Order: sequence, then C-alpha cells, then structure tokens
Amino acid sequence: MINNLLFLGALAAVFWGTVFPMVYEAVYNEKATMAAPWFNPRMVPIGLFLLLLTGIGPLVAWRKTSWNLLRKIFMKPLGLALVGLGIMLVVGIRHVYALISLTLSIFVTATIIAEFHRGARARMRTNSEGYFPAVYNLLMKNKRRYGGYIVHFGIVVMFVGFTGKAFEVEKDAHLKIGESSQIRGYSLTYLDMQTIEDGNKIVWQAKMDVYVDGEKVKTIYPNKHFYKVQEQPTTEVVLRSTLKEDLYVVLAQPNDDQSAIFKIYINPLVNLVWGAGLIVTLGTIIILLPADKERLKKTQVSSTKLKRAAEVT
Repeated sequence: MINNLLFLGALAAVFWGTVFPMVYEAVYNEKATMAAPWFNPRMVPIGLFLLLLTGIGPLVAWRKTSWNLLRKIFMKPLGLALVGLGIMLVVGIRHVYALISLTLSIFVTATIIAEFHRGARARMRTNSEGYFPAVYNLLMKNKRRYGGYIVHFGIVVMFVGFTGKAFEVEKDAHLKIGESSQIRGYSLTYLDMQTIEDGNKIVWQAKMDVYVDGEKVKTIYPNKHFYKVQEQPTTEVVLRSTLKEDLYVVLAQPNDDQSAIFKIYINPLVNLVWGAGLIVTLGTIIILLPADKERLKKTQVSSTKLKRAAEVT
C-alpha cells in the first residue's frame, strides 16, 4: 500500500511539473520551465523510499510478521549496510543523498542474497542437493518469487548508477597546441586542429591524446560543425566509456590562433544503468517462463477437486 501511495506521489509530481509550464504560459503568456532543481527535491526522496521498500516489502508477510521475525530477517542486512556506511564516511563521501542511496543499495542487496541463501540451504537439507544446483532449482521452482528478486536487484544496480550523478565533475580547459589538462586520473593533451570545408559546412576537428594514470589509452577527435545554409553550429561529442565512468569531451570554441576551449565531463557509473536494464529483463523473462509440469499438474488436480466439491454442493 505504501509502495502504491509513493508511486501516486511520483505521478502527481511529474504530472504537475510537466503541465505547469503550459498552464503558466496560457495564463501569463510567458514561457516557464520546470527543470532538475524543481524535480530533484521531490523525486529523489520518493525514489529512495521506494528503494527501501524494495528490500523490506517482499520479505514482510501480510498480517503474519512479528518483531522477532523482522529482527531475524533484517538484522544482518542492516548491520552490513551500516558497515558500508561507515566505510563510505571513512573514504570521504559526504554527499547526503549518495550516502543514503548506497547504504540502502547494500541493505537491499543483502536481503536478496539472504533470501536466496536461506532457500538454497533449505533445499540442500530436504533434497540432498549441492549449493549451486539448489539455487538453480530454487529459482526454477519459484520463478515468480525469485525472478522478482532478480528484478529488484536490477533496480538496485540502477540506483547505484543514478547515484554516480553525485560524483560527476566538469571542467573548462583553454588549451594551446601541446598543452594538457588534468581532471581526476585523466590527462588530455591537445595535439592539433584541422579545418575542413565543403559546400555545406565548415568542420573544426581537434586531436587529443587521453592518458589514464600516465598511460595513453586513446586518441580522440572532438569537433565542431558550422552549417552555412542554416547558419547554426553543432558539436560532435567524443565519448570514452568504461564500466566505471564515461569521459565526455566537447570542442566548445576553436580560435584563430589554433587554441581551443574544451568542456570535459566525467560521469561515473552511467553504464550500470544500462546493465540494470539487462538484469531487469532477465528477471522478467524468468517470471514469464511457463510453470513446471509437476506444479501445473498439482494445480489442475486441485482445480478438479474444487469443481467436483462445488458440483456436489
């Protein structure tokens, strides 16, 4: 119920943030924009609360949950989450939302792993299976439940990817040929600028070497186009993508003296969002797999018995 109320709250916030500019323009004949500074204070707390419920909701039985059971289920995951919070504070993370998000992510992941572990241990005792076969059979015998846990884990990974926004950095660098700019562990050396012109456009193409911790990893070519007919410039963003982070380099302004202004961005953990989509898809596929024949047969037998009892009545 709380989960659904939070989704309704998110719906209301997004709906109003989307519709208000149109209402404002209709009333005052002026344009208005509702951007991240308006959405974030409303959507981030809702999202974090939903993440918390992702770990709590599936493990709480309707009207059958006692405080002793809650302590048994959540004590270890909570302890691991607090240990993780302590480590993050020691290494210097101070962004409040990032700390909350990563701590909740540890908590939810621990609850999911604990559920698989408890189920696998139970199968090992009753069916004399090895640990990994027990995990597999547990998943295949209870596709909706444990496939749902995989979907929840995908949501956790997605939130970790979102949290990378708190650690992004950007820098403007005005460089002459041969000069370098440092940002985090990267060093970017500006090597050359070429001007290419045809009947439609002018292209300024810069050449840069990218170094990570002193080792060259890539040569990139950020460039800027100017279309003559439209009289409009466009920029071609250069991207170096890893699982850890994405490096974006934009040629903001080429100058007549061959110097140039570059905008450099580092966006951590972006690829985790894409990976999370794959995990959610995998969990959904498992949920949609047909039920095993034994369970289907039991269901059909139960349905037949109920039907006969109804006919007798």
